[in-house]
Amino acid sequence: MSGTQPSAIRSTFTRWLRDRSFLSGLTALLILMAVLGTVMRHNYLLFHLCAELFAVAVAMTIFTIAWNTRDTNQSPFLAFVGLSMPGIALLDLLHAIAFPGMNVIGEAGANQSTQLWIAARGLQAAVFLAAPLLTEKRLRTGDVLLIQAAVVACTLLSIFTFDIMPDSFVPDVGLTPFKVSAEYAFSTAAVVACLLLCRKRRQFEPKVFGLTFAGIALLAPQELIFTLYTDPHGAMNALGHFIKILSFYLLYRAIIVTALQNPYDLAFYRMRRSEEALRDHLSGLESLIATRTAELRESEARWRALLECSNDWFWETDERGRFTALSPRAQESTGRGGAELLGFTHADLLDRNRPEEDFPALTEALHRREPFRRLSFPLASPGGSGRWVMVSGTPRYDGNGAFLGYRGTTSDISARRQSAEAARQKQTMAALGSLVGGLAHEINNLLQPVISLSDLARGRAGEDRKLHTYLNAIHDSGVKARTIMRDVLQFARVEVAESPPGNLEEAVHSALELAAPSMPASIETLARLEPGLKAVTITATELTQVLLNLIQNARDAMPQGGTLTIGARSLLLRERDASRRQLGEGDYVRLTVADTGTGMDEATRQRVFDPFFTTKPVGTGTGLGLSVVYGIVRNGGGDILVESAPGRGTSFIIDLPTALTGGPGQTTHGMLVHGEGAGR
Repeated sequence: MSGTQPSAIRSTFTRWLRDRSFLSGLTALLILMAVLGTVMRHNYLLFHLCAELFAVAVAMTIFTIAWNTRDTNQSPFLAFVGLSMPGIALLDLLHAIAFPGMNVIGEAGANQSTQLWIAARGLQAAVFLAAPLLTEKRLRTGDVLLIQAAVVACTLLSIFTFDIMPDSFVPDVGLTPFKVSAEYAFSTAAVVACLLLCRKRRQFEPKVFGLTFAGIALLAPQELIFTLYTDPHGAMNALGHFIKILSFYLLYRAIIVTALQNPYDLAFYRMRRSEEALRDHLSGLESLIATRTAELRESEARWRALLECSNDWFWETDERGRFTALSPRAQESTGRGGAELLGFTHADLLDRNRPEEDFPALTEALHRREPFRRLSFPLASPGGSGRWVMVSGTPRYDGNGAFLGYRGTTSDISARRQSAEAARQKQTMAALGSLVGGLAHEINNLLQPVISLSDLARGRAGEDRKLHTYLNAIHDSGVKARTIMRDVLQFARVEVAESPPGNLEEAVHSALELAAPSMPASIETLARLEPGLKAVTITATELTQVLLNLIQNARDAMPQGGTLTIGARSLLLRERDASRRQLGEGDYVRLTVADTGTGMDEATRQRVFDPFFTTKPVGTGTGLGLSVVYGIVRNGGGDILVESAPGRGTSFIIDLPTALTGGPGQTTHGMLVHGEGAGR
């Protein structure tokens, strides 16, 4: 506890001035001091005896009160001080009757009297030092009396029997260094006792604390004054006794107020202080709770922001594997809000029309209640957009070890797989293009003499119809083979002449006109083209060839009829999306050819651009149509994707870079296209 503040001291003095009993007692004390002052001028011995007897009487009164109220006194501090008074009173009485001129105790003189004074003040200082440490601990009465009896006995033996106590006063010389040092020590002890008492002030009622503090504090100036006199009958000696009288009176008032007038005020005061401390503690707890709540809200907001920024979505399940909580990011992958997925399981998210991949391992881990990491499976999402997710999770248990469910994260890896698939497909097609292109070139060279010589032989066959039939079959087969080889070379892009950029709008209308005669009436064709589209890097002929191939595939995929939609719009690819798809950043035109046909499974979708791969019956297709489309698009600096699922139709998405007007085959990204191996 900190020391007494000036405001507290002022308020204490103000209460004293309003206390009539205190003022009346103080008035009586001042009158007594005035009478003693008068006596001192006429007879110092009588004054000294009266002053000491007054102190002895007050001390014994304090002891009597403390003894008789030891069971009801609520202050262990004041009870200890009161019970310690007999020893101090006895030493003061012996000091008074041993004073020079009294001639009561044999040959006792000024030295013995001063030694008794030092002993009494030493005992008093020790009591004042020990008392603040006993504000909450009560000693047994017998122990207190036994200790002071032992101290008094040792003091008297050291002075009168063994004469081992150092001299305190030498006639014609004055006070000895021992006496002066002792007085300084007692003053210091009084100051320390006041400091200790201030630390315990909350244990006292304010009025009692003020009286006690003042009574102890007066011991310091009192002992300092007793280091200044040279004559035991001098004025400085008298002043010290006046201060001693006042000190004992203040302690007497403290005991009276606590033990007699208001014996239970201290208990009630402590109860009030405890109530105030409890209120302060509750206030502190409320403040702490408010602070912790604010910190929790801040932490929650921080984690919520992190959840919002995260590319993953977070989930929790119950013990049966049903989702009980999902972060908002789940809607971006599943196409459904988090609330719609509550009660679903991971099995409900699986797209069973595509390969399951790691889903059996996920099912096994959930069954065994084991943690799992980075397991991927196809996600069933509205519209059949063909998304993939990767999940990680860990089981949850309560404090008793009961299984509660799982907590984990899900990452949408569709873009990553798409990028990896595009890279793989590009490498595969590049290798196939090199192989097939070289092979087609050689076969094309071998076909040239077959066609030429068979044509020459037909002119020399004369009238032999059977020979004409054989030679026509050879010639027609060679021509068909050369046409196939040209398609192969078109896919491989070994030999392509530079030509001006193509106009997408004109190519779409041209392709639709060319395909119209073969389109059944059950198929509705829609064209949704954004006006003002820029020219692209492939030629109008190539555009028409690409569109015709895709339109024919869409027609064949809708034997029962449906809708064919061709759309085109401008697109700006940022660096992140462009690099993922291995394209250059810049302006593109997105061409979409979508049908509502039978669709294809995942295995077919992954091989749809492979040369000579076809799902059509033998003899109805070469398997080069989509391979040629892929070759044209990639060599034009673009990219082609396919989205499909059984029963959900198919969409071919082609992104073609826009071309500059400065020259053929140059894109807005500064890339040259066309030519051997371009774009692979």
